[in-house]
Formats: sequence, structure tokens, C-alpha cells
Amino acid sequence: CDSDILFKPVLPQAVLKADHSASSFMILAKYGTGKTLLRCEYYKSLNSNNYFKILILNRQINEYLETFVSGTSPNGKDCESRDCLIRWSKHEFAQLMLSVLVTEFVDQFQKEENFYVPNISLDEKFQIISILCYYYNGQGVSKLEKLVNFLLNKTDNSMYTATKAESQILERNVYRDKPVLTHLKQDLNKFNALRKDYDKLHLLLAIVEGEGFQSKVIENTMFDNVFNHLTCFTVFVKTNLKKSVVVVIDGIDENRYFFKDNLVNKLSLELFLRSSVSQEILSSVMAHNFYLSLFYPEIDGINIQDAIIRNDKFPTYKIKWNTDSIINYADYLVQKLSKRSSSTVRCKSFTNFEKLVNYPDQKNAAIINRIATPRELHYFMIDLISEMNNCAKHVAKPFIATFENVENAFEKSTKHIPDRHRLKD
Repeated sequence: CDSDILFKPVLPQAVLKADHSASSFMILAKYGTGKTLLRCEYYKSLNSNNYFKILILNRQINEYLETFVSGTSPNGKDCESRDCLIRWSKHEFAQLMLSVLVTEFVDQFQKEENFYVPNISLDEKFQIISILCYYYNGQGVSKLEKLVNFLLNKTDNSMYTATKAESQILERNVYRDKPVLTHLKQDLNKFNALRKDYDKLHLLLAIVEGEGFQSKVIENTMFDNVFNHLTCFTVFVKTNLKKSVVVVIDGIDENRYFFKDNLVNKLSLELFLRSSVSQEILSSVMAHNFYLSLFYPEIDGINIQDAIIRNDKFPTYKIKWNTDSIINYADYLVQKLSKRSSSTVRCKSFTNFEKLVNYPDQKNAAIINRIATPRELHYFMIDLISEMNNCAKHVAKPFIATFENVENAFEKSTKHIPDRHRLKD
């Protein structure tokens, strides 16, 4: 995201808005076409004063997939005979998304100086606290303890902590978990994508007993209510922080469960992609509870658009390049490089890509026309500069790339581009 080279004419115009507002959409783009650069620019354009921004990349996705696989196939035996993610569903995706949101919310609270206790009832606070304790994915519970005590206006000796919770009772000379804690553990264990950290439940137990919510907890379960929790928490953030939640997802094309040795695991990838655009999630998006911006690889043979319930409300944009746009982008790059370079006769001369590569020569043009994406162009330019520098002493200033320069640079650059996104047989 450090690059400032963004060629906007080819990018979907509806994404980067003049007013820097968020929107809900899905980007489908081939490898190397600028998907991540667009995501970076979009994310940076959103004002943190107006939006509570959540960025979910491969690291977070992989962490929740690992939890899911270890829970559904503890020894990896199922992975040998069938797909590890065969049971992944919209419920697990919602768990992932809400857990990342909750964890970021808890982390942001530690940095927020003007955070205030929302004017909501104790029952509403307990619902939010229950969501926090179930879905929080940070290490330890100290940050979580600080937030829940703040919400409950607890200070000093009245503060709830996990270590102070009396979690066991003595029955027939044997210590057993209290019924409420047993209920909480059994409930949490049903969440396939969430880490089973029982310290969070000890904290929740202390609050349940201190505030008198035993009957309410025993009579209800959190499992199977993840979509309600997602709506509840995003609306809570929107109402009390005066910020709309924006969830941005990118980087799945780096995940080993979907892509390995340049091959695509079609079943796993389709399950994940479709789980992210379920009717329940998109209904909440269309109700303006939060924004969802997906940046996904476009792969032949994998269909996701037919899973979207309202394409007019959740549009799909694609990034498409052709020879003309590649050459225009190359001109843009050359001009950028010229501005950054030292003021020499040679550097000033080449502000036009077609002139640099002698595009009017049909043999050169035939090679240039095979460059299909910005990534391929970047590698080609690097190797072309190297080729031209190697023979700089033997040509007149300013020089133009020879056919040999163009041909050699193209052959070298293609070795940098892996044969990505082929479906498994």
C-alpha cells in the first residue's frame, strides 16, 4: 500500500468516490490487474472519523480457517480423504467477520480517550458484553476486562475479572464447574471458527452472577444467533460511536487452503466466497447496518455472482485491461519515473512509452501486445531497463529499445509471472 502509482481510468469509477464515502460491492479481478492497489486506495480514502474500518486480510482469514480445521478435523485425517473445509458455511464466515470486528473494537477502546458509556439499559449492555466475551479473539482477557467494566461503570474493588470468578462448586467431595459455566462452555464449543478461550467465559460468569443474569443465560444460547449478533453489534457501533462499520476483505488469493502450488482448490474457494455473500449477510448490508467491500480474484470456472440476492444493491465490478489501456498506463508510469529521475537529457527524452519501445515497429508491437496486466508490465519494464542499460554505451543518446531489447526483456519478465489460478483436475 506504499505505492502512489494508481491509474484510475481503468478502475471501477463507482469505488473511489469524490466525497470519500464507503459503499458495498464486490471486485472480481484477474491476478495482477491492480485489485490490491485499488483496495489500498479505497481503504485510505475512508475517513476514520466517519467509519469504523475493519480490514480482513489473509493472516486473519487463515487464523480462523486453522481454528475451523483443527476443530472439525483435529488430526488432519479428514483432509487426506476429503476437503478440509467441506463444512464451512455462512455461519462460520459471520463468526470470522464479527470476531475480527469485536477484537478491533476492544483494541480501539484502549486507544480512545473520549469513549463514553452508552445510555442503554443493563439488559442491552449485557447483550453487548456477551457478544464481546464470545467473539473476542485477542490474547488474554485484560483488555476485555477493562472494556466490560467500563460499560458497567465498575471501578476499583467492584470490577469484574476472570481470576476472581468462582467457577466451581463442591459436590460429593468433587469440584465441578458451575452449571452456568458448563452451559457457556458447551455453547462456545459449537462455534467452529472461534478460539476456545475459557478465560473469557470465566469473566462472563463473574458478570452473570454479579448482575443476576443466571436464569437468562441458562435459558438461552448464543449459538445459531450469529447473524443477530452481527446486526446487534454493528448497529451498536453505529449508534453509540456515530461511525458506520466498513468491512474490507482482500488477500484470499494468498491462502494455502484455496491456492497451493499455483492450483486452485475449487470446492474450498467456492464455499468461502459464497459464504461471504449469503442472504443473511447481504440483507444486513442492504439494511445499512454496515458496509461490506470484497476484493476477490476472478477465476475461470468459479461462479459467485449467482449467489448474490440483489445485484443492483450489491454490485460486482471487474478490472479489465486491453492493449490500449496497458499502453496508456505505461505512458503514465514513464512520466512518473521521469519526474523522479535526475534531470538529464536521456531521462527527459522518454515520456512516451511507444517511443521508448519503438512500438511502430511491428515486431516490437507484437511482443508489447502480449502484455496483459499491469503486473506483467512492471516486470517487463524492470527487465527492459536492465537490457537497455547493458548496451547504453554502444548506442547514440537518447536511445530507443531495439527488437532484441524488447524480446529479451519480455522473455525474462515472463519467468517472474507464475501460472496462477489454475483449477485442480
